[in-house]
Amino acid sequence: MNKIKFWEGWDTNTRYPYLFLLLLTVLALLLGVYHYFTGENSLFAWDKITDMQVVPMPVHEVTRLLEPFTLTADGYLLLEQYDVALPEVNTLAASVLLILLAICVAFYAAAISTMRQMPYFASMLLLMLFLATFNFDLLGVFGGGASQTTLLISIALLSVGSYTFQAFLPNTNFSLRVLAMLGLVTLLGLLIYTEADFTPELITLHLVSYSSIGLMITTVLFMLWVAYENVNALLWVNTQASTPERRFSMWQFLLISILYLLSLLLMYLRHVGYIQSDIIRLNGYIILFLSTVAGFWGMRQREQVYGGLFSFRPTGAVLYLVFATMAFLSIGYAFATANDSLTRLYHDLIIYTHLAFGFGFLLYVMINFGRLLEQRLPVYKVVYEPQKFTLFSFFIVSMVLCVILVMRTQYRSYFHAQASYYSYIGDLYRASGNDMLAERFYEESDVYDNNNVKANYSLAAMYREGQQRNNEILKLQEAIDKRPNPKLYIRLANIYDEKQYFFEKMYVLQQGADKFPESAEIYNNLALLYAQTSVQDSTEYYFNLAQKFASDEDLVYSNRLAYYTRQAMLEPAKAVLEESRKGKYKTLRSNQSVLRQLLGMDPQSKEEFAPDSLQAIEDFALFYNQTISRLNQGDTSRLKAIDTYLASPGNQIFSSDLLYLKGLVHHYNGLPQQGRNTVENLALQMETQSGYYYNALGQWMLEEENYSAAAAYFKQAKDRGYQPAYLAEGYAQALAHQPEAAIAALEEVGFTENEAAVAVAQHLVSLLQKDVPAVLAESSDKDKVQYLLAYLPTLTLEQVSALVNAVQEKDLKRRALVARVDYLLDNKRLKAAYSAIKEASDQLRPEDELRSKLNLQQLRLWLYTEQYDVLLNRLDKLYLTERDKRHSLYFKARVAEVKGRKEEAATRYEQAMKMLIYDEETILAAAEFFNKYKPEEEKAYNILLNGITYNPFAAKLQQAYALESLDQGLYSYAERATETLQNLLTAAEYSTFIQKFDQKRQEIEARAENWQL
Repeated sequence: MNKIKFWEGWDTNTRYPYLFLLLLTVLALLLGVYHYFTGENSLFAWDKITDMQVVPMPVHEVTRLLEPFTLTADGYLLLEQYDVALPEVNTLAASVLLILLAICVAFYAAAISTMRQMPYFASMLLLMLFLATFNFDLLGVFGGGASQTTLLISIALLSVGSYTFQAFLPNTNFSLRVLAMLGLVTLLGLLIYTEADFTPELITLHLVSYSSIGLMITTVLFMLWVAYENVNALLWVNTQASTPERRFSMWQFLLISILYLLSLLLMYLRHVGYIQSDIIRLNGYIILFLSTVAGFWGMRQREQVYGGLFSFRPTGAVLYLVFATMAFLSIGYAFATANDSLTRLYHDLIIYTHLAFGFGFLLYVMINFGRLLEQRLPVYKVVYEPQKFTLFSFFIVSMVLCVILVMRTQYRSYFHAQASYYSYIGDLYRASGNDMLAERFYEESDVYDNNNVKANYSLAAMYREGQQRNNEILKLQEAIDKRPNPKLYIRLANIYDEKQYFFEKMYVLQQGADKFPESAEIYNNLALLYAQTSVQDSTEYYFNLAQKFASDEDLVYSNRLAYYTRQAMLEPAKAVLEESRKGKYKTLRSNQSVLRQLLGMDPQSKEEFAPDSLQAIEDFALFYNQTISRLNQGDTSRLKAIDTYLASPGNQIFSSDLLYLKGLVHHYNGLPQQGRNTVENLALQMETQSGYYYNALGQWMLEEENYSAAAAYFKQAKDRGYQPAYLAEGYAQALAHQPEAAIAALEEVGFTENEAAVAVAQHLVSLLQKDVPAVLAESSDKDKVQYLLAYLPTLTLEQVSALVNAVQEKDLKRRALVARVDYLLDNKRLKAAYSAIKEASDQLRPEDELRSKLNLQQLRLWLYTEQYDVLLNRLDKLYLTERDKRHSLYFKARVAEVKGRKEEAATRYEQAMKMLIYDEETILAAAEFFNKYKPEEEKAYNILLNGITYNPFAAKLQQAYALESLDQGLYSYAERATETLQNLLTAAEYSTFIQKFDQKRQEIEARAENWQL
């Protein structure tokens, strides 16, 4: 253990700085490993192209006149294909590198200050040369141009500080030396960052990019330093045992060493092109790591070699870690910036140096210690005490071999070094916004390492931003030819995004799939490409492959779900929905919401998604689709989020959808007045889509049984070209008991050229033109019920009973029975209504919409017959749908009024009017109550005004408003109401009302004259 933790015997002033530096080395190594696996994303990170497709999503369905009317909203399915983002300069990695590099410089300056004079000056010269690579003069700290003032100041600070300790304060402990050097480096950094004319990010990139040459040289020196250590470690493994019997023989050492060197040789031959396949799959960086670990402890063993120049503690130990840290930083930053020229350079040099020096060291050992190995002696103890073949000779031979290996590659390493350097400088100028110089440096990089990915993809990105499509294609193709990558194939394929380039895109993606048969991203894009065709088998095939190799299955699930939903492939869609039910991916959850709504399923999760903003399209889609699926739950909490999004300028693209969503939330969660206001305003704002919104308003009026208003809205939608409104208007007019207007509207359905709609319209026209005997004799049960509902107020009781009794089909019979109850209640035949309710109750189901409607009729009957206690006792026990439960507020208000509980009644009426703004009976009762008990507040007038505003075709409301306007002295408003009534009442009804109106007006005028007298 003492041999491993050799620093434990050191004094604290040396041990703690050394351990700190050791931690930095480990940190640099870990950062390098991290960027080895993730650094590619800094150059070309995965991005996604989202295709938002609209599908009609049912919001609410209501049956009127035995026909279902479905209100739909645009549901948004999201399909995501992979793309590659524009490259970004990794300023974070540059900042970390610069900080660690500054610490290494401080430790280096402190360490060399402990050397003897001659090695000190040599080491200081190396430091000066390294500082010169930073090109401080370009930062303009002390003037610009050819000024070298900053460089001279940096050299002076570090050299004077270091030399002071070396020459004048030789007994100063190592901790103080390090602290002093750190202080000088910090001072130099503050000087540069405060006085330079650039932003801190650009200063950092400048220092890191230009010093990359110095870091490359440092890394190569470190590789040479440790290049033979793996063979030395094999020697230690073979000869370190305490007894000769446990040590390995010379032949075993030779065998394992030759196998190691043979592996390196095969890798070298693969690099130079003599071998085409990777026979040996060794990673050069692992080889460097192993030799670094071996050299970490071997450095102390070699003290007898360099001891005449400086000691191991602390100089040798610190210098080894400084060089190791700088090497790891340089390699890690190369991966962090995806500088493939530099990573290839380092990988090649690891092979060249370790092969040459490994062979040279094996030769050195066998010449000097071959006989000792045969005798199984602990050769590792004397390996640096040669007798024949000196260490200098070993170094010369190995160096010559290394140069020969480099020469045999036509100096490829030199060109890679130049290419990587120019790529770094290109990044610097691109970050500064100087695209002209950036392009120039990237092109220089491409010249030295033809078609390298770093330069070519950076150029392709610049061409993408400049809309130079052909140039981008050319650069991507060149990069693919040099070093293929799935992302390059996907980016190249996505350039062919127009329909006419379908086969070009398919060809590129299939090429990528052949080259990278486990790329889920390529398979996903191929599946979406074939999804644009009718070739479902190919789409399914590539989706399966994407699913098989995907690291993110949720994205593939999401795309499959959207595809199956769009194609109405319900069984596969249900299967994927079940498989992906636990998925958390936002796009997947959004598509799940659409499918579940289409299938009539409840929302899967109660978790509500309401992000702070809608910057991403998937955030909008998930929020929107989830909100649609959660309507009719009495929850208005999402209105606050919608208002927040609408107030954000960045959400203008979604404003119409958000406003419509706001109207839906209001309407289906108990605030119909606000919902109608929102959608009416939206229809006025969005002229091109106004027909869609007027149709929605018409659907709402159908739901509220406000049929005249529904017909008016449907007509507005029809006039704006919204075809589904043609048939709906005819039905609304029929439900409003306006058969002539209904026939006229239905005859216009032919303009839609929708054969199914035309057939339905023609059938209804034929039915409406018949009389009761013809209907009884010729029509089906469905026709009889439709005729009954359309003509209900104008029929006699005998005709109603005849039509009801003629219906035989069970479900239709139930509807006819409930309709007869309505007829009896409206005509105040209360005794007959009791019997009709009892007959209907025996045939209806326990819980459905008809049962709820019959129960409301029962409640009305108890109210009309003044059975208030029975009404209250049964109110909460009778089955009512969520929508019909709103009417309980009205019944409670009426009972409270009768019982003399005025404050409670007022509160109940206020609540009821918010939710039952379209109910004539509720509005009239509320107006009468406030007119009676609070006439001074003009509450009644405002209630009636609100009522006719939202229900302008309600004749009773118009009559009450006209009379109340007289009371308030608003004669012009009263006259206007009478003009409206002329179109709502029959001639006889209108004549009767006018007499009443004139009589009241005369009374009011008479009172006014008497008061004046």
